[in-house]
Amino acid sequence: MRETIGGRGVLEGAFALLEALDEHGGQAGLTQLVRATGLPKTTVHRLLDQLADLGAVERAGRGYRIGSRVFRLGRFWQPELRDLAKERLPALSARMRASLVLVVPREGRALVAAGAVLPADDVPAWPGRALPPGTAAGRLLAAHHPALAEPDTDALEIREAGYATESETITAGLCCAAVGIRTPDGRVGAALAAVLPARRDPVSAVAGLAGTARSFGTALAECARRNRAG
Repeated sequence: MRETIGGRGVLEGAFALLEALDEHGGQAGLTQLVRATGLPKTTVHRLLDQLADLGAVERAGRGYRIGSRVFRLGRFWQPELRDLAKERLPALSARMRASLVLVVPREGRALVAAGAVLPADDVPAWPGRALPPGTAAGRLLAAHHPALAEPDTDALEIREAGYATESETITAGLCCAAVGIRTPDGRVGAALAAVLPARRDPVSAVAGLAGTARSFGTALAECARRNRAG
């Protein structure tokens, strides 16, 4: 990335650094960030100083980490979906005895919007996390948004069935199933996934997920009507 004094070049550099911090688990050293972004060391140092002054990053020992301002602003991402998830997913998770993850297609990736994780499960479901390739939610979304991933030979089958599954392709001992959540215009705008022990058939979770997905779609449509009226 070429160094530019102002405008888009500075913004691109700043966001490249924030992305690199995210990819390093939220914290990284100067050398790691130079390597990850391809920017000159002087540019990285200057941008980090500016981001630190703005509260977008914080100094952490000899490195840097995501700052409170980014976290504070990010709390308002996907408010309707996250409010619905907070209201409805914990009870569904307890009833299904499964961890649940709500996923949306953004930035060419499948990103976690919210989750309800059982205490015994080790499921990374923090908002903004990009799912690795091959998850049920990722496959479901890619079947409806081909730009998210390489073409899936099962995409047509997934669209016709209305769900996607996987078993132990991501994590040993776990399987998952995902269904789509329709936006008010009828598109699949999000996926709701259940993470289960591999001994359970992931298809068994589809009916419970589908009912909640339909209720999410109905609630989103009602919210859209209120917004238009207001």
